[in-house]
Amino acid sequence: MKQNRVRIYEQGSPSVLRYEQAAIGAPGPGQVRLRHDAIGLNFVDSMFRDGSFGVSLPFDLGVEGAGVIEAVGGGVENLGVGDRVAYYFTPGAYADVRLIDAEFLMKLPDDVSTDLAAALTTKGLTAWMLLKRVHPIRQGEFVLVQGASGGVGSLVSRWAKALGATVIAAVSSPAKAADVRSHGIEHVLASNDPDFTATVLAITDGRGVDVVFEFVGKATIKQSVQALRTGGHLVHVGSASGLPVSKDTSSLAARRIRYTQPSTPQYVNSRSNLNAASSELFAAFRAGVFGEIDPARYRLSDVVRSHEDMAARRITGPAILIP
Repeated sequence: MKQNRVRIYEQGSPSVLRYEQAAIGAPGPGQVRLRHDAIGLNFVDSMFRDGSFGVSLPFDLGVEGAGVIEAVGGGVENLGVGDRVAYYFTPGAYADVRLIDAEFLMKLPDDVSTDLAAALTTKGLTAWMLLKRVHPIRQGEFVLVQGASGGVGSLVSRWAKALGATVIAAVSSPAKAADVRSHGIEHVLASNDPDFTATVLAITDGRGVDVVFEFVGKATIKQSVQALRTGGHLVHVGSASGLPVSKDTSSLAARRIRYTQPSTPQYVNSRSNLNAASSELFAAFRAGVFGEIDPARYRLSDVVRSHEDMAARRITGPAILIP
């Protein structure tokens, strides 16, 4: 049997992505063969591709997918042929069909499509980790989201508001600002506004925000620190504009600002954690917290363009690859 997959043999620009065909066998003990309906496109994929994270080459890209089980290996319990499933953070997702250990899979509720699962699971679990574990949101807090139009940033903004926070969303273009406002976020600022800090202080009655969720990195982290109140929390999640040159740890300490750089696998690291987190995530979706989720769609064979658009920050909200 053949699979179509995306593999890299060197790290670098999107041009290193190779869409190729390879043989795939039957599932071994504890495995299933999964036919993807949709594959999540995540910023972390670009970090594996460009060398931000070291990998053993060759390397199969992608960490998230959803589809239908078409074969089951020995010893697999509670899953069978025809089951609709999804997974997060298991490399090798950029393929139309793959082998995967059954322990990483979760059955999808009837009201969650495979397209939605591929668009929402990894990003939504990251949002859950940030808002429920890293900095549990309290009613009345001020929250700044840098990169609020991105896949995770958009979910964090909407969920934080639903949890009772006043959200200040920072974006890089008027088109992204219009999209964020359309989802009910009242305070939307241009990240390059020279009066950014003054505007944040005005919104917060001179106090500063309680927490910043930083998805942009180098281009915005300085203003994120300036926007925080004394004793606030800087949560550095991503660096879409590049890694900060350095962190001014002395000024952070002087203002008692707590700096954390969490990752989702630190908090979603067991079957019980995954079940609890995904249950809360899908409950929030059903409650309308995220509004309508209509991910940008790319063909898997057009993966180079998808990474070019991701690098140029042309994608608003979640995106998926379709085999």
